[in-house]
Amino acid sequence: MKKPTSLLRKATKHPIAIGFIVLCMALPLIITRGYLLRVFIEVFFFAAMGTAWNILGGFGRQTSWASPAFFCIGAYTAMLLNTNFGTSPWVSIFIGVAIAIVLAIAIGAPTLKLRGVFFSIATISCTSIIRQLIFNFASLTGGAQGVSLKMSSGNNFWQLRFDSEVPFYYIAFIWMLIIVLITAIISKTKLGYYLRAIREDEDAAQSLGVRTHRMKLIAFIISAVLLSVTGAFYSFKIGYIDPNSVASHDLAIRIAVTAILGGMGTIWGPVLGAFICVPMLEVSNYYLSNFGGGGAGFAMYGLAMVLVVLFRPNGVISLFEGLQKRFESRKANKQTGGEAK
Repeated sequence: MKKPTSLLRKATKHPIAIGFIVLCMALPLIITRGYLLRVFIEVFFFAAMGTAWNILGGFGRQTSWASPAFFCIGAYTAMLLNTNFGTSPWVSIFIGVAIAIVLAIAIGAPTLKLRGVFFSIATISCTSIIRQLIFNFASLTGGAQGVSLKMSSGNNFWQLRFDSEVPFYYIAFIWMLIIVLITAIISKTKLGYYLRAIREDEDAAQSLGVRTHRMKLIAFIISAVLLSVTGAFYSFKIGYIDPNSVASHDLAIRIAVTAILGGMGTIWGPVLGAFICVPMLEVSNYYLSNFGGGGAGFAMYGLAMVLVVLFRPNGVISLFEGLQKRFESRKANKQTGGEAK
């Protein structure tokens, strides 16, 4: 068992992360407006999805657009089992995960043999197929009309039904932290190191004995599982799903942009990206909804992408990393100067 002093020493090495967690835990006590809480919930869910995408897309630089396929598997599984059989989402989550694993293997086994743009195109077509299946099996999925939860009142944790936004705020926040923790653990394991080697030079990694296809497939499956669980939570939060909301290419772009803007291949980059992208879209929808035929939000996405690529190709989080390095170097110089005296 680790001593409290060692745990405290480790915590002091990440003061920004600790401060962020404490602040987010206290926000519902400060914020009383339901709209602001809903925005934060959206931020946490997209941070979770961006972090899940980042496992393969960031560490391995394998740009996948199949994220909505796994997200909607979790969402539809949870919603259909609940509306038809009254199954708790805490149970249906595991069924959705099992389906997502099978689907990830079916998609990843052949497509991950492709590289670059060819892999990306293949994943786009996979999302399109899943979306079309939802439309075609309307008797099961509800088709274009989607699926909605039955209206109810009261608080029921087992069925994820609440009268306020606060419980879902903490569920979304804790789930985001769990995914960030999983990503941090992966980054320190062989899988994380292998994915970085694949990112730098896949042929070189393969020549050194790294089973590149196997490593990418494992990362793809882990990402699919996390996206599936996120889809289940998200569907019960909004209470309604349809192909346009959970199986669209727009969602795939939003998930990827969250990680890219924040910083691919980093632990907290997608979280920072979510805190940029979600409020930016909310502001553009409010102030620019009548400008450009409703496409102003996507124009802002594009502009933000261009600016980041030009000035911060490693993501916005590189700003904070640069400041941290300067702070550490100054601290080390002061300590060295003090010892010299």
